[in-house]
Amino acid sequence: MLARDIAYKNYKKRDDIHGTVLYPAVMVAPVQKDILNDVINKDICTRVLDPFHGSGTALYEATEVSKNVELYGCDINPLANLITKVKLQGISERIERDINNIVDCLESEISFDIHNFPNISKWFRQDFVIDLSKIRAAIMETEDQKNRLFFWCMFIDIVKKYSNTRTSTYKLHIKKEIDIARQENNIISDYISSIRNNYKRYQKSFNSFTLIKGDTLTYLQACPENYFDICITSPPYGDNATTVPYGQFSILPLFWIDNKDLELEGWEFENYSIIDSRSIGGPLQTFQGEVKEFELLSKYIKKISFLKQKKVIRFFAGYFEFLEQICRVTSSYLIMTLGNRTVDGVKINLTELTIQYLDSRGFSQKEVVKREIINKRIPKRVSNVRNRPVSSMNEEYVIVMEKK
Repeated sequence: MLARDIAYKNYKKRDDIHGTVLYPAVMVAPVQKDILNDVINKDICTRVLDPFHGSGTALYEATEVSKNVELYGCDINPLANLITKVKLQGISERIERDINNIVDCLESEISFDIHNFPNISKWFRQDFVIDLSKIRAAIMETEDQKNRLFFWCMFIDIVKKYSNTRTSTYKLHIKKEIDIARQENNIISDYISSIRNNYKRYQKSFNSFTLIKGDTLTYLQACPENYFDICITSPPYGDNATTVPYGQFSILPLFWIDNKDLELEGWEFENYSIIDSRSIGGPLQTFQGEVKEFELLSKYIKKISFLKQKKVIRFFAGYFEFLEQICRVTSSYLIMTLGNRTVDGVKINLTELTIQYLDSRGFSQKEVVKREIINKRIPKRVSNVRNRPVSSMNEEYVIVMEKK
C-alpha cells in the first residue's frame, strides 16, 4: 500500500455531521474513510470494532464506505456513548414536528423546574441556569426517543458555551469574573438555531450496531477470538488526566441530561474527574508486578524522574493489556491513530512501541502515515521542564497492521 496524503488541510468538521457537536481530540473523518475504503470488502459482511469509539467518527465513516458492515463500539464515557448512538441511529420522521414543539415551548411562558446539581452556581450564571432548565424541560417532554436523544446531543455545545469554564482548554478552569459577567445570554436562540440547522445531517439511519458503555478491557476480555474483521481506533496516548481529560470535558453536559437517556453504571457523578480516573492509566487503574513488555519501555523509563515513572508504567500496563486483547479478537486489520507524548521532557514514541508490540503478536506493518495536527485547542507549548519549553503533540500517526 502506497503512502497517501492524509493532511486534509481544507477539511472542516462543520461541513459534515462530526461538526454538529464538539468532542475532544476526534479523529479526522476523511482519513478514517480513506483507509477503511482499502480494507473493507463491500461484497461481504464486515465486523468493524472501535474499542474507544469517542464521538463515533470511525464507526460512522464505516457506514459511509459500506452498508454491509456490523459495527461494535465501546467507551467508558456516557457522553461519548450518547453522541455515537445518535449519529448511528439518526432521527425519526417526526423530527420537524418535534422541533416545532420544542420551539413553541421555548418561545412561550411555561412552568418548569429549575434544575440543580452540586456546585451548579459555580459553573453557571443564574440567568443561564434558568434558560438551560427551560430547554431541559422541553426536551424531556419529547416522546420520540430518537428525536429526544438528538435534542440532548444538540444541547451539549450550548451547555459548554454558557458554562463558566474557559474555552481554551478541555479541563475545568473557571473564567475570569469579568468574562462571566459580560457574556450575552442567547441560549434560547442559539439552541433553536442548532436543532434547526443540524437535524438534516442526522437523517441517515443505521441499524446494525452495538455500543457498549463500559470499561474496554472488560469488554474485550469477553469477546471471542478473531471475532472482529477490522479494529479501527485512537486509543489514549497517556492517562486522561494529563493528556485529554474527556471526563472533565463531559461532566457538565452530563449533569444536565436526563439520566434515563444516558447509559450509566452508577459511579459517573461521584466527582468531576471520575471518568478520567477509571480510564486506562488513571489513578483507579491498578496493575500487579512488572509490565511484561518492560524491555520495550526501559529506554524511556530510565530517563524519566522516579516520581513520574509510576504514572507511565501504570498507563502502559493497561495499554499493553489492551493491545494483547485487541490482537486476540481481531482477524484481519488493526488501524490505529496515535500520538507521541512527552513526559518529564522525554518524548515517548508510542507509535514505535505499538508497532513493535503488534509485530511480536503476529501483525505485520502494512502502512504508516504521518499527519500534522492542523487545529488544536491545546497550545503548541504547554509547559516548562528543567527551564525548557515542552511542546504538545503536533503530529499524529496512522498505522495499518495486517494479521500475518
